[in-house]
Amino acid sequence: MINLLLATLITVTNPSSSDRTAVPVVIPVEEQATSALVTLGGKEVPCQLDDLNDDGIYDELAFVTDIKARETQKFSVTFSNEAPRQYPAKAYASMSIRDRDSKAKTPKHLPATSITVPASSDAFQYIFPHGPVMESELVGFRVYSDHRQAIDYYGHKSLTMDIAKTDFYPTKEQVRNGSGDDVLYTGTTYGCGALMGWDGKNAVMFQKVRNTTYAVAANGPVRAIIDITNKGWQPYADTAPVDIRTRYILYAGHRDVEVQVQFSRPVSGMPLSTGIVDIVEGSEELTDKAGLRGCWGTACAGNNPQVYDTHTVGLGICIPQQYYKSDSHFTDGKEYLPNQAYVQVVGTDTDQLRYWFTATCDMEEYSYDGSENGKASKDSWFKYLKTWKKQLLNPVNIIISPKN
Repeated sequence: MINLLLATLITVTNPSSSDRTAVPVVIPVEEQATSALVTLGGKEVPCQLDDLNDDGIYDELAFVTDIKARETQKFSVTFSNEAPRQYPAKAYASMSIRDRDSKAKTPKHLPATSITVPASSDAFQYIFPHGPVMESELVGFRVYSDHRQAIDYYGHKSLTMDIAKTDFYPTKEQVRNGSGDDVLYTGTTYGCGALMGWDGKNAVMFQKVRNTTYAVAANGPVRAIIDITNKGWQPYADTAPVDIRTRYILYAGHRDVEVQVQFSRPVSGMPLSTGIVDIVEGSEELTDKAGLRGCWGTACAGNNPQVYDTHTVGLGICIPQQYYKSDSHFTDGKEYLPNQAYVQVVGTDTDQLRYWFTATCDMEEYSYDGSENGKASKDSWFKYLKTWKKQLLNPVNIIISPKN
């Protein structure tokens, strides 16, 4: 017997003068539902229920919608205790424990949703593929499972998801057949948007922690969520340890990732930073000195052109004004490695922080919004980033009300 628990009306209004695609709509789940049905004008909309604290009860419902300028859409949401509804996967996340059998012809990596390691353990060679991964049809990212916790970027050729098959390391045959590939060298930097400390000259990473948990909190079909939790992080000698959970959210139809940071206490006055790797080879920078930073240049994964193809890559990061402090730049200084970064010095007076990062590359055979045709260029990428910031800081209006 199906028990209908709650019917809700979600009103979404686009206040801007431009159309928007794949706009995320996220609402709390008030009942202990096991399924949700979302409709717009009688047509079913793919949705996703997420249990974000792993207590066996769904916390949030998420879906995305295309909405025209000045348009208002009314969605009907019905929660029930029937079996979860199934939809095509447009978002994906995973990680595994590496098969250490060096003689195995076909490695059998053990899928995992959460792995906790003490500070004394180096998980980099044991979490496959070197950290949890996430993907939409437009982009893929990896969070390195070491003290850097930097963000690596996986470029796509076509609108498809293939990391489940390539594990971030496609074979030459897979690349010839159109798969994506690792295109960025992160070095000892943020890569594309990791959060770290800041000592005034360089990023402060996560060497001093009690333990770190790498977790896949959601793996589609509408959004992928990766949580990295560092317990007892002490970025500075005169600072008491603090717990920090960094949550990365990638929605279907998106090339940008939302970053939600939660500290175990308010961290007012604690210097923090994020940023994007300075690609060095022909790297050109965009900044509005108000939270938007971008770059455009030539990148090669692993800094090894003998193994990886060289690509033109565009990166971007957007910090809301209340968290942005200043622009900076650092150079690690190590020989032969271009470990440089465009830095955004940030901070918060509370226990929370939020920002976004995004990426593109010349491998793509589609435009920035996911439609066919349209090749990247520095000018078009920088123009896109400015529009992206305007949309991020002027979100749609969402009203939740009981359904009559």
